Formats: sequence, structure tokens, C-alpha cells
Amino acid sequence: MSIRTASTSLVSRSDLRQPIDRTVRVLVVGGGGPGGQSGIRPAGGGGGGGVIDTTLVIQIGTAYTVSVGGGGAASNTPPATGTFSRFGPLAAIGGGGGINGNILSSGASSGGTHAGTAYASLVTTQGNIGGTGASGSRGGGGGGASAAGANGATTTGGNGGNGASSTTPAATTTYGGGGGGGGTVGGSGGTGGGGTGSSSTGPVNATAGSPNTGGGGGGGATSAGTTAGAGGSGIVVLRFNSALKITIGAGLVSTTTASGSDTIVEITGGTADTVTWS
Repeated sequence: MSIRTASTSLVSRSDLRQPIDRTVRVLVVGGGGPGGQSGIRPAGGGGGGGVIDTTLVIQIGTAYTVSVGGGGAASNTPPATGTFSRFGPLAAIGGGGGINGNILSSGASSGGTHAGTAYASLVTTQGNIGGTGASGSRGGGGGGASAAGANGATTTGGNGGNGASSTTPAATTTYGGGGGGGGTVGGSGGTGGGGTGSSSTGPVNATAGSPNTGGGGGGGATSAGTTAGAGGSGIVVLRFNSALKITIGAGLVSTTTASGSDTIVEITGGTADTVTWS
């Protein structure tokens, strides 16, 4: 009598699906604050929008709400602020408006003032304080995402604080720069889209914060013929493994690019619509 023994072997299956990395790099930038308007005194530059640069592990099939904040419009009183940007649980608040008077305008980074007290940043993890000026001669620079706005010096407006750089987009980009203060010579905008302050010499109008950077607008000067700059709009950037597939709501304005094994989605407009991964 013989017994036949069946041999067994462990077969490697290369076709078994490996888990897909669901980590998404998320950049959320709020809208920039506007510069304070021209008047009897130079005004401060607008604060840069808040910047959040982090990672999240997303859930397949879950809808994540996205909103892109707008920059604040330049106005006299009360000073406007930028509006917040959002991705799911993350919200980057807008920058505070520059001041030509004594009205507080808080934001992720505060706007510069024409004189006196520099107002604190509303969320210190997202921005910095604006600079101060002196009544009748120069305005302070708006705070930036990574640095405070500079105080005005002599008759030159303070420079805007620098923004924060991010490697989430395809190319390293800086966001949330503060706007320069107005003066006889306007202050420079901070890196990250900050606008230049208005100069009464010339005169020269202030410039707006750059679109989709959250840059603060430049502050106005004493010349009646000069105007302040509006804040720049925010942005939401998503970077993830290309094995994941994303569905973007029709109400969002976006561009999609490939970078190596990653997909990068830049959302530059739209509010309260969603994205979903599969």
C-alpha cells in the first residue's frame, strides 16, 4: 500500500493589490487683507492671508468641502479683511486690513497702522503682527505668514512681512506676504504676493496683493489722487499619489498637473463645493 502526498508551495502573487497611500499634502491660503485707503495720513498695508501647509490621510468616498477665500476690497471704514479658505477640517483665515484711523481689523496677519499700537495677529499659528507708522508721514507694513510687518521709517512706509514658502505645488511658491505701508515713498510688499504701498511723491498708487497668493494690498498715502490696493485671493493645493482618483465639484475652478508619481490639483476659485477620492 502506498500513500501519495500532495506537495504544496507558497505562490507569490504579484497581481495582489497593494494598499494605496491615502496621504494628501494640503496647502490652504486665506485671502489677503486690503491696504488702508489714502486720506489725511498714510495708511498701513494689508495683512497676508493665513497659511496652512500640512498632510491629511483622506477617506475614500468622503466628500471634502473646499472654499477659496477672496481678497479684501480696499475701503475707508471699516477696513475690510480677506475671507477664509477651507479644505475639509482646515480653515486658513483672511488677512486683516490696513488702518488709516483707529479701527481694529484683525486677521491671520494683522494690517499695518498709521500710528500708535500694532494690532496682534488673530491666529498666531497662521500669521504675524503688522508694523506701525507715524501720523502724517508713513504707514506700517502688513504682517506676513512668516514674519511681522516692518515699522515705517522717516517718511517711507514699512515693508510688508514675508510670506511662507511651500513645496506642495509643482514649484516651490511663497504665500501670504504683507502689503507695504503708504508714505512719501511706499513700502515694499513682502514675498508671497504682498502689494507695494502708495507713494505721495509722483503720486503712485498702491498695488494689490497678487491673485491666489493671499498677499496683502499696499496702503494708501496722503495724496488725494492715490488709492490703496486690494488683497489677493487665496488658494487650495492638493498633492497626492496618482493611484488615487479625484472628482472635483463643478463649482470649483481648478487645474490638474502631474509631477512624477504625484497628482497636483490647484483650486483657485469657488466656494462650498466638494472633492472626493476613489
